[in-house]
Amino acid sequence: MSAMPRLVIDHLDQALWDRLLAAAATQGCPPADIGARALRFAFGLSSEDFAPRDRQDIATLRGVWSQSENAAFDEALQAFKSVDSGPSFEEAP
Repeated sequence: MSAMPRLVIDHLDQALWDRLLAAAATQGCPPADIGARALRFAFGLSSEDFAPRDRQDIATLRGVWSQSENAAFDEALQAFKSVDSGPSFEEAP
């Protein structure tokens, strides 16, 4: 039986490393297994969902705002409620 090739990846950012560790902890396997599964998925060799996403991640990708973004938008709209004029293309009476 021949040895499997080995790959070392340097310069992972903290967010990627944290996500990798979280996926490994959730699935009870080493981070290297998650990394190998991610590479297989990225290169089209597997359709396995190796790191199930949080529903909020999906909502963010499709354009749904968070509660704080909704609050900021509502606050910004309040300024328009205090303007006492019509559209700028209307002639004044």
